Amino acid sequence: MNIKKILSFLLASMVVLSACGKKEDAPSVEVDPNKDYSNEKLVIWSFTDELQTAGDIDNFKELYTADGKPFAGMEVEFVAVSIQDGYMDKILPALSSGNGPDVFTGELDHIKQFIEAGYYADIETMMENDKDVDLAAEKADYAEYIWQSGIDPATGKLAALSWQVTPGAIFFKTDMAAEVWGTEPGFPAEGTDDYNAAVTNWMNENKFNTIDNMLQAQVEVKEFNPNWRLFPDDQAVRHFAAGTNDPAKWIGEDGKLNPAKIKEQIPYINLVKGMYGETISDSLTANAAEWSGPWFDAMDKDLTDAEGKSWQVMAYSMPTWGLKYIIEPNMEKVDASGNTLPKPAEDADQAKKDEYEKAAFKGNWGMASGPNSYFWGGTYLGVNADSKNPEAAFAFLKSMLFDKERLAERQAADGDMYSVESVMAPVIADYAGRESLGGMNHLEVFSEEASKIDLSNVTVYDRGLNDLLGIHITNYKQGSAGYASVADVLTAFYNDVKVTYPEIYVDGLPTE
Repeated sequence: MNIKKILSFLLASMVVLSACGKKEDAPSVEVDPNKDYSNEKLVIWSFTDELQTAGDIDNFKELYTADGKPFAGMEVEFVAVSIQDGYMDKILPALSSGNGPDVFTGELDHIKQFIEAGYYADIETMMENDKDVDLAAEKADYAEYIWQSGIDPATGKLAALSWQVTPGAIFFKTDMAAEVWGTEPGFPAEGTDDYNAAVTNWMNENKFNTIDNMLQAQVEVKEFNPNWRLFPDDQAVRHFAAGTNDPAKWIGEDGKLNPAKIKEQIPYINLVKGMYGETISDSLTANAAEWSGPWFDAMDKDLTDAEGKSWQVMAYSMPTWGLKYIIEPNMEKVDASGNTLPKPAEDADQAKKDEYEKAAFKGNWGMASGPNSYFWGGTYLGVNADSKNPEAAFAFLKSMLFDKERLAERQAADGDMYSVESVMAPVIADYAGRESLGGMNHLEVFSEEASKIDLSNVTVYDRGLNDLLGIHITNYKQGSAGYASVADVLTAFYNDVKVTYPEIYVDGLPTE
């Protein structure tokens, strides 16, 4: 059934149950008096298990499906399918058949597909019709890029929303940076107040501010120490392909591939080519592929190659969640005497592992910005336009997105960056600083980065086009046959676009 018809029926026939002001009571919610909710099921799909492990499913059940609640007895089914296990391959056919989940999540490029296909309902109208939700206040409270990214361009209405912001940074080892550039003008002296922040500011202004400077910085690190590298591999710079916070769209106003976007990619193509070497000795990176064992190893102290040689890496590009869940668990720490404790090997005895877990961070990392702000990840929520229980589906969104007390509890538990200013402002103001970053207020930095992100340039083609171009950049950097120049890269890319996305191809695109 069309969601508009469902909503019209619900608005005409529903009764309203009001909360009594206690946390254990559900907020007011519209229910269908003709339904026996004990015979109904709310199905929720996500590409991670976070909604379950963070307690969101249980919170919804407590508020809405327990005895005496608006949807008492309703079954709630949660399904988690990772991206690697084919989340999109499974959910798209389900949605197309009209039998998809009532609530489902997606990353940004996923929700763009969902919205274009008409799979997400208009949650903005649901918000307007809900007595608990102040639409204008919510819009003002949410990060602008998060709100705008969930807008359906066909209607101008909100279709999906995320409680997260996931801006990224370049996390780097300040002690390595000091050795390489410590004698350059303006580099902070050790012992300077807020030393890690001071080093970060210097790196922002001198080494990470342009694509050209990022390439030169890699050369300088290798020249300083032949066994040191700035980045683990060239994936670390993919976030800076635009090189500006005002990038062109992949698709122009005419609906075709945008020549300005192509020209914007050329400096990035040259950057990746300049970084590559078949061996680590020949490369400006450590040739440690993202998520590989050596990639993780170098976060701590060093990585060892197949020949037994050791290499050290200074910097990693990671978003909000990357600091807590990826980098920090692999950082060096120090014991009570100040002695460095590297992360124990997996087969180390438990005593060493326990000692490492209890130890303090060495505090030798900073967090810098690149040539442009970027984000990585983020989980958006939306309601299926064909849901048979849209009132319950929207109630789940309310419990996740508009219950500020719940959001504050959730943020306190996981320490992540949230997209809601009223939740984050007091946290940022009272934050004492991140030990691993030498006391830097990483939340404040992330908040500033998030404010620079503009998603008005994002299209449904972005991931596909980036992936296609990436294949040809890889061939070029590796010197594959037929890839002698940037022109060869772009010509091969255009040939793929003709086949994969013929509707956006146009003749006369630039090759240099």
